[in-house]
Amino acid sequence: MDAIMRRNHAALVFFVAVLTIPSTGWSKGETIRIKIEGDNLNLPIEIEDPSILRQFNIWNGPGTHSYGPDGVLLPPAHLDAERTAGRFIDWPRGFAAERPSGLQRLEVTFYVGVPQEPNATRKYVFAYEVDLSHQGGFIYLPNWKNNLISHGVELNWFYASKRWNELIIPIILQHSTNAPLFAEQGKLKCKVGEGSLRADGTIEFVLLDENGNRTSRWRYETSSERYQDVKDHIGNVQPGEEIEISCWPPRS
Repeated sequence: MDAIMRRNHAALVFFVAVLTIPSTGWSKGETIRIKIEGDNLNLPIEIEDPSILRQFNIWNGPGTHSYGPDGVLLPPAHLDAERTAGRFIDWPRGFAAERPSGLQRLEVTFYVGVPQEPNATRKYVFAYEVDLSHQGGFIYLPNWKNNLISHGVELNWFYASKRWNELIIPIILQHSTNAPLFAEQGKLKCKVGEGSLRADGTIEFVLLDENGNRTSRWRYETSSERYQDVKDHIGNVQPGEEIEISCWPPRS
């Protein structure tokens, strides 16, 4: 598992330098609210039940540390199958190399309290793809600027933890409708840029901050080293068509 967690994800390397920021010095806040939106949901699900919220937090996984009562640094918790507190990702299982196609895709936002600011919250967002009939799901960690913590393994799919599936899938089932699955990844709200595809195949786009302000401009010609990575990420678009750059990868 440790070797797997050190593996570099080659695809979409062009995003990493722009969107990755180091973990901040904020004190660890509690999960205040969880919002779920996406496929088959007419309205977002808002989870505010303390009995559910206290079971999950973002302060676990690679890159985090914990200490024993004597102040001694403990071994990495994400490698220990028995230390599951707060875990919504099954870290010991490693990357989910393959997933079934046609899964229900949802966008999950954790609202995390800021201890120094009683009325403030920060956001942590990930994608959750789930097979409701088989009671299992997968979690994708994006690499973008609103997340509070960087694990160093973003841009990968993982297995959702057993406890997350047990508690969250029944809630999703309760709120799901027969509405069609979203056909495009851009329907979910993790938008980081916008641009266009020119007639000669050149891709041009700008990255946006969370307020919609432009932060940088990118141009990829068909001869560019990472052109195919970018093309795969934006999906099947036509020349002249506007492009929305999403945090989320294309659907399988």
